[in-house]
Amino acid sequence: MTSYKKLDIVYVVPSRYDDDGYVQRWVWGVVPSNSLAVLKSLTQSMADRKSFPEHNVTIESYDDNIQKIPFEKILRRHRNPDTKVVVGIVGVQSNQFPRASDIAMRFRELGIDVMIGGFHVTGVLALFDELTPELQMLVDNGVTLVAGEAETTDAFEAIFADALNDNLQSIYRLPKAPDITDAPLPQADPRYIDHFGARWATIDSSRGCPFGCTFCTVINIQGRKMRCRSAEAVLETVKQNCEKGVPNFFFTDDNFARSAHWESIFDGLKILRDNGTLVNFMMQIDTQSSKIPNFVDKAVAAGCRMVFIGMESVNPENIAGAGKTQNKVEQYQSMVQTWQKVGVLVHVGYIIGFPNDTVESVRRDVLFLRDHVGVDVASFFMLTPLPGSVDHLEMVKRGAEIDPDLNKYDSFHETFVHQSMKPGDWKAATKIAYSEFYTKEHCTNILKRLSKDHYWLMFWNLIWFRYSGVFSGTHPMMTGFFRRKDRLDRRPGMLRESVFKFALRRIKDFVLDSGSYIKLFFEFQEIWFLTRRRAIACETVTDKLIASPETNIDNSIDNNIGDNTVIKRLTIPRRIARLRHWAPLAQLKACWNSLQQKVAEYNWKGQYDKAVQELRDQLTATAYKLRSMASLISFDKHKVRALEAIAGEIDNCIIEIDTEPANSTTLYKVQQFIRDKLLARYEEMSCSCVRLRRCANHLHNSTIDNLKKGRLFSSGIWLVKRSWVVPIDACLSIRFFFAVFRQEL
Repeated sequence: MTSYKKLDIVYVVPSRYDDDGYVQRWVWGVVPSNSLAVLKSLTQSMADRKSFPEHNVTIESYDDNIQKIPFEKILRRHRNPDTKVVVGIVGVQSNQFPRASDIAMRFRELGIDVMIGGFHVTGVLALFDELTPELQMLVDNGVTLVAGEAETTDAFEAIFADALNDNLQSIYRLPKAPDITDAPLPQADPRYIDHFGARWATIDSSRGCPFGCTFCTVINIQGRKMRCRSAEAVLETVKQNCEKGVPNFFFTDDNFARSAHWESIFDGLKILRDNGTLVNFMMQIDTQSSKIPNFVDKAVAAGCRMVFIGMESVNPENIAGAGKTQNKVEQYQSMVQTWQKVGVLVHVGYIIGFPNDTVESVRRDVLFLRDHVGVDVASFFMLTPLPGSVDHLEMVKRGAEIDPDLNKYDSFHETFVHQSMKPGDWKAATKIAYSEFYTKEHCTNILKRLSKDHYWLMFWNLIWFRYSGVFSGTHPMMTGFFRRKDRLDRRPGMLRESVFKFALRRIKDFVLDSGSYIKLFFEFQEIWFLTRRRAIACETVTDKLIASPETNIDNSIDNNIGDNTVIKRLTIPRRIARLRHWAPLAQLKACWNSLQQKVAEYNWKGQYDKAVQELRDQLTATAYKLRSMASLISFDKHKVRALEAIAGEIDNCIIEIDTEPANSTTLYKVQQFIRDKLLARYEEMSCSCVRLRRCANHLHNSTIDNLKKGRLFSSGIWLVKRSWVVPIDACLSIRFFFAVFRQEL
């Protein structure tokens, strides 16, 4: 070997570029890199074994998503003749490859050896005999490609031995599917995890997947045979991380349920919890895992709080075309309910862009997913032919037109011409999916059914997914909190902006982001007021008594609220007296969720006439009941006029139903009318905080609209006339702020 005394290994996780060419970097990230944690553990194990006894091995790492890479600092160490610096760019996915390539070229310009590995490199080399142009370019510039997993000790150490001899090869193909039984596990670095919104550590207890989905790269990179770490090693790692103050884990196994050691791991986690270690985790599983004997019960006992399930589609033709034969749409609802009944949240992955998808079918299918299947969280991905997947290989073979810019392969861009959607429609359909799933009403319904233990976890999840998917147009799993931008760190080939122009861009970003954060703050105030435990208990009893006057009031109160005397003897009687004449709307509200579920099923099956008839019958009955109620309180002219006015609005809606064709558009309009005109009105009458919050929100929106139109004088007059809202707005906001701070329900 050469005369180096120190081997300095620098690992870098690359980010990607946004559509304006700036590196996507955040103050806090969302999900820490498991690849980085794995490689650091493997390298530390190599150093601990003294594999290179004559060399002092040091390891440092940088995550480009949350940290700026210190090129100059690394260069200074490289200039030390006693130090060999090797940079490894790790876990590189296809959408990160352009950024990873630019980082590699920057280091090569500085004369530093660079290796690059991850899913893109491994996937391409697994399915293609020749290097693709982007890989060939790196090889031509002296960058080393590393394909495969690094758990084969001899092969892993041989790479660094070559580096110390200044003899790195162009390509290293590590042994396929290495044994990981006793391989070092990823260790949580608290300093690194502090850069993320939640303190979650990642662990891959197994690799591979037995299924054959055509869009997936895992089966061609990690194989279809499951390989597992020992349960004892996994449990010891969990225990060590808990001792570091990191008790929350994400098992990144592509399919934890198919690991041979799932039961031993669950049993061990239960013992840890029984001994006072409050371990919590989420895991990725398949749709059939709930049928495995004892799997669900043991997962709950072990501390499972959320499962991520690759549902992918509710269209059977899409599922069959993707080779996802294990997914059965008719079983989705019962599968989801199985997990929810034991208090586990269900997060599904859903792909948009299969051949049978259209803009209208996406909206219909998402409503079915939301209202009939009933999942808690959904991540929507645009179908992307990822290098390493069968889909990509077949498209290349038949010469299909696919986007050459790998930066767009983030499952949030159109990367090929869709057969049923025009350019732009596919992206719009994905935005519709997020907007329809994460409505305020659905967020409210989700939180209402959760226990106190899960409430705040889901509360923040819903805020994040609504912000990312609806407001910012970024994928929730590939973004972060509070964007950073560096004027000098722009994608090569794109014009570097002047200081003034860049400042204007950042001001615009700040205004738009601030507006989104403020709007979310007010929206989720309203949602909190509707979903706090006292409000739900009080609402449940009141609505029941209003809808069914014959019900015994004392029994209903005792069964639902317990010993809260204030609510029993003061709040509920007052609510009943105020709302009794709105019984028809209370009855509509009571049956709304089940009605939506039935309508979503009819809509999904294309039985629009049945769905429209269901809604029409319900509206007709509600209008009749409102008029009947008006006749009973004819002495109160004000209330009679209000009831008659709402009944008139319902009549107009029914006339529209009768004059328009029965289709998904008509269904959507009618459901929106019921939500916005009937149920929202009842919520405002039944909860004064919600009414005041919405009144204040209306003031905010009207003021913003006037300012956008340049009506400064009108905005001032509007604010003066409604200045009474400002102190109420402030009080509600302060109340909500303290509730969040104390996690109060």
